[in-house]
Amino acid sequence: MYYLSIYTHILSAIFWIGGMLFTAAVLVPATRHKLLKNKKGAFFTLIGKKFSRISWVLFIVLTVTGITNLLTRGFTTDQLLTASFWTDIFGGNLFIKLHLFAVVLIISGIHDFYAGPKAAELMDKQPDSKKTKTMRKLSSWLGRINLLLGLAILYYAMRLLRG
Repeated sequence: MYYLSIYTHILSAIFWIGGMLFTAAVLVPATRHKLLKNKKGAFFTLIGKKFSRISWVLFIVLTVTGITNLLTRGFTTDQLLTASFWTDIFGGNLFIKLHLFAVVLIISGIHDFYAGPKAAELMDKQPDSKKTKTMRKLSSWLGRINLLLGLAILYYAMRLLRG
């Protein structure tokens, strides 16, 4: 059970972080092509909805497998509820990782349910308006911050196993 849970956890993290990297490195630059000149909003709406749905499923999978990983690794709920667990190296790294993940969930919610859809809607309707530019910047920065947080989570995941 432990290895299946770890495998699923790592695969889910790869898919989520890889999707963000692919978006930043391939999809966003592709929207600058003349083919998508007046369709950027529709393109981002289509891509955004699909990746958002997948991401939220992955967040659930990561949460369930994260808990399973701890319990099948031998940690008990009693241990997890003691202050001493969170002050040693493993617990301290886990504490940071979990808090970064909580921030990712908040930022993802703002990006996926407000800033992203609003920016995409405005891109085709009012491409040159100040509000469009503001929402695009907000959405873009939220995505960048989430990518950086995802990479930080990956770092702390590595620290859990390697100290």
